[in-house]
Amino acid sequence: MTTKMVRLRSSDGQELEVMEEAIAAASKTIKDTLEKGGAADGAIPVPGVIGRVLSRVLEYVNRHFSDPGAAADPFDHIPNFDDPFKAFDALVQNREDAFVQVDQDTLFDLIHAAECLDIEGLMDLTCETVADQMRGKTIEEIRKKFHVVNDYTAREEEDVRKENAWAFE
Repeated sequence: MTTKMVRLRSSDGQELEVMEEAIAAASKTIKDTLEKGGAADGAIPVPGVIGRVLSRVLEYVNRHFSDPGAAADPFDHIPNFDDPFKAFDALVQNREDAFVQVDQDTLFDLIHAAECLDIEGLMDLTCETVADQMRGKTIEEIRKKFHVVNDYTAREEEDVRKENAWAFE
């Protein structure tokens, strides 16, 4: 049995191949494109996603969706501590080989790619990583980590804190 491959073209012109069944199971965007006949020149463009990030996304797709049986019904599988998908996705801070242990720019590029390609699991994983990076930090620490400029006046910030007191408890 031959595996049908699909070519994707990143915004910087890099073309990468992935199994059609895997990418269609992972990405609603690519699945819709394939159902409409694919790309005229054979490579489906992925605007706004550069090659090195698309390569990383396809690593995720291959790991999670290359087994047709696993991709058919992801809710059939109940993850546990020994789950290889959980190990791959590991959010443990000290694991250097964890998929999401990347620099901040790459992490946000992965979030953008997950959004563009409509890959729910990757979106959940990357956003959970950002949330973990924020957990337990003060507003000032979060601003510093994510390079957020505070453009509120002292009065405006006080008003926001009053209106959203629940968030500061």
